[in-house]
Amino acid sequence: MDSKLNTALGLYIHIPFCHTKCTYCDFNTYSGIENLINDFSNSIYNEIEFWKINENYFIDSIFIGGGTPSYIDPEIIKNILIKIKKNFEISKDTEVTLEINPEDVTLEKANYWKEIGINRCSLGIQSLQDEELILINRRHNGEKALFSFEILKKVFNNISIDLIYGLPKQTKESYLNTLENIINKKPDHISCYSLQVEKGTVLNQQVVSSQISVANDDLSAEMYEITYRLLKDNGFANYEISNWSKNNKKSLHNLKYWTMKPYIGIGPGSHSYIKNKRFSISKPPKKYIDFFLNKTKNICTLDEKIEYLKENKILDVFEIQTQENEILEYLMLSLRLKNGIDTDHFKNKYKSDFEDLYLKKIKDYIKNDILIKKNTHYLLTEKGKLFANEVANNFVK
Repeated sequence: MDSKLNTALGLYIHIPFCHTKCTYCDFNTYSGIENLINDFSNSIYNEIEFWKINENYFIDSIFIGGGTPSYIDPEIIKNILIKIKKNFEISKDTEVTLEINPEDVTLEKANYWKEIGINRCSLGIQSLQDEELILINRRHNGEKALFSFEILKKVFNNISIDLIYGLPKQTKESYLNTLENIINKKPDHISCYSLQVEKGTVLNQQVVSSQISVANDDLSAEMYEITYRLLKDNGFANYEISNWSKNNKKSLHNLKYWTMKPYIGIGPGSHSYIKNKRFSISKPPKKYIDFFLNKTKNICTLDEKIEYLKENKILDVFEIQTQENEILEYLMLSLRLKNGIDTDHFKNKYKSDFEDLYLKKIKDYIKNDILIKKNTHYLLTEKGKLFANEVANNFVK
């Protein structure tokens, strides 16, 4: 790798296909459009070529997500990685993550994924209780989830597991059972997310029509406290509110989002943040294919590439980050991280004093043991992590 390349860049590749869609999912994912996969894959290859960068960037993280990347032909994943290597400078220790559903795992596939360059797996288990899995339209059961993890463990040494708490029919006892069983399998990383009932989802329709109920705020808070205590007691480091790692195997790619480092999103609905610009590609897969299938215009600079996409109306979102918005985003994201808000870093970056600007707004949180100050850092207490959104929103007022 050229020693002059000094800016690390993340790549996110969005695969929107799913065999079935989970009831809670509000991501840009689709089932029943497998007829588009061939044209979609060629469009993804073309978009990767479009983003070829001649500036001083190198790739140190690749995250292939969705959707369900493990659902499509592994040959497509292989070709995506080949295209990336041909068009970008890649660090020799780049983290390459593949999102995987348990029902897609076989030993043959796992070996192939490793052979083509995947070195980190993110396994979407969500729960080990069959009744809970059925209610959210997952295709695996608890037994298959654990079996899939064991297969991956034979091949990979960096495996993350996703879990959700607050699910329909879930109790503290059933969640504790899931969490204890997962801990016993010794994964390297666990992400535990509170269920969010998003508008437009099947789950939202079910909740609104009283067909189904989910955990209230108090029960969700108790489940988070169970998560925090149990994972901490078992040697996991809580480096972000919902994320825990062992042996320092943090998600390097997701840390880019939380620390506002540059990344490019490839695929329909994918988001990018680079050169102080935020933008996202249009969500409909057909619109995405129509644009990228035959367009690989050779444009040199990043600014010109972004402007080209903007002019051709293929972006759903485009904004140039103002300093005010950047500061608010920095504060909100920093609160979620273990080290919290670094006031020295804030002063160096924004030429302003954090305490002069915000101490009045947060003094009650300090008084109530929600925020604490450690040296030059303000961070959430264990209790405070239950109030993260409230504290963050307070900066906006």
